[in-house]
Amino acid sequence: MFFAPVNLLKRLLICSGAVFLCPGALRAQSMIAVDLYNKKVHVAYDANVKRAVGGLSQIAVALVAIDWSDVTKVNLNVLATVSPDALQIAGANGLGFLPGDQITLRDLIYASMMVSDSAAATVLAEFVGGDMLRRRGRGGRPVDAFVSEMNKLAGREGCRQTRFISPHGAEFSRSVTVSSAADMARLTMYALSRAPFRFYTNQKNRDITVFRDGQRLTVPLRNTNLLLGTGTIDGVKTGNTPASGGCVIITEERPGTVARQADGKDAVFRHRMVVVVLGSADPFTEAQSLLRSGWNGYDGWLRAGRPVQDRKELLGYF
Repeated sequence: MFFAPVNLLKRLLICSGAVFLCPGALRAQSMIAVDLYNKKVHVAYDANVKRAVGGLSQIAVALVAIDWSDVTKVNLNVLATVSPDALQIAGANGLGFLPGDQITLRDLIYASMMVSDSAAATVLAEFVGGDMLRRRGRGGRPVDAFVSEMNKLAGREGCRQTRFISPHGAEFSRSVTVSSAADMARLTMYALSRAPFRFYTNQKNRDITVFRDGQRLTVPLRNTNLLLGTGTIDGVKTGNTPASGGCVIITEERPGTVARQADGKDAVFRHRMVVVVLGSADPFTEAQSLLRSGWNGYDGWLRAGRPVQDRKELLGYF
């Protein structure tokens, strides 16, 4: 165990049973490791500080689109048309979309979640936002309507430090999308509760299809989450912009365990850790280290009988 300077101790929270992190190894601006099913925080560092999160904001894009599809019963295989406005709003166009291209909403989600494509996220927002406005009998800008839904989702999930200003998260003005490690953990927990969401985050490679001038074009995607498939890591998202620095969210599930209860009945306990790293020069290395520290803390907590002595140990406090 080490003795940290007082100013570091104000920023570093190690909850019951967790392993201490070496101060010299703390390169990220913010981080958190929290278990999904109990909301118990095992390691946190500046987890409630508001920071730029770049492409991590596209998690909210996917969630709003998936929820919209569930409510409206519009299949995500419907085609959206790439508009000049969407490309202008996106600013970046890494997959090379052209005005008039058509692509399914499903493939737009894959492009957004797997490679953080700004144009894909914006085309998706324009289509879904436009449908929302039409159903409500309102005018306005479809992308703005969609971003409003992203912020409503964040508010509903208890995200107090989050403000989305675009569907893509890139920075083209003095205003940037901001959130916190704790808030991104909250959004990720909601995302993991939505079964369809996991299909978009747990694939290393996938081909999507673009229809252009009557031709069918195949566009290969390679997931930017380099930790995907390491051990049992099965998500979630990366982001990297000048303001946000390197960001990554990963999650890992361990096999469930059976424990005998006081009433003599057996109960099955599930185990999944969510790790968020913001503003790191080496996000994947730090995320792996934080995941190990989180599981070590979690295992000690389980051996101690899952005690929660203070609400500050829970994600809801952050």
